Amino acid sequence: MNLEEFPEGVKKDIEDQSLSILEVIKDDIIIIGGWAVRALAGASHARYTLDIDGIADEKDLPAITKKLYNIGLESRVSDWGTQFFKKYEPKLKIMDQQVLDRVSEVELRIELSKPKIKEFQTRHYFEFNLKDRITKDIPFHNKKCSINIKVPPVESMAAVKLGLPVDYKNNYDSAVLLQICDIKKVITTIKNNDDWYEVVLRRIPKLKGRITNPDRLENMLLINTRINIKDHIKKLEYIENKLK
Repeated sequence: MNLEEFPEGVKKDIEDQSLSILEVIKDDIIIIGGWAVRALAGASHARYTLDIDGIADEKDLPAITKKLYNIGLESRVSDWGTQFFKKYEPKLKIMDQQVLDRVSEVELRIELSKPKIKEFQTRHYFEFNLKDRITKDIPFHNKKCSINIKVPPVESMAAVKLGLPVDYKNNYDSAVLLQICDIKKVITTIKNNDDWYEVVLRRIPKLKGRITNPDRLENMLLINTRINIKDHIKKLEYIENKLK
């Protein structure tokens, strides 16, 4: 579900409720995905995100599961690992019936997996190092406090994002990350992860094509973030050439 289509107040409420759930297990997991990009990039990350993606040591998963069950979440098996979820209940008044109908379909979700992220239906994988992490703060929208979380280094997040399926979120996130990281370290990280470079090389042409398409949401987000798209394309081409 694309959160960008909701009113601003609804998006902020959804994110704040997601952070409240995350607060319960923030010391037990390392955050990856869009929330990690937000933590690393701060205000320059200009998109909203729904699901919280995290990784943890397999031995810690039963205790994490118990904590999430205790606050009313259910679980189901997902492509990446285990998805914990509960129905979103707005804390603000919504007058628009069409928005209400769409909001009724929203779930607050936390998806947890082991550190090895596998690409669907292939042998490719990216493995995070659970000991290689930093701490960052993410502020709530509607209250004056923040949550302290653990995230991978920016180069690891850029490396994994470049190899994930090319939707607007991964395309935009990788562009934001490449503005704030050491690109040579990104390339090294890609090369040090199995054959992840093969996935990245397969994705880059589509990343470039979509990011330059004015009809695509990631193009609009980059323009709003004032990221120079031509310079970003040069970075993608540099990575592509170094991986070949």
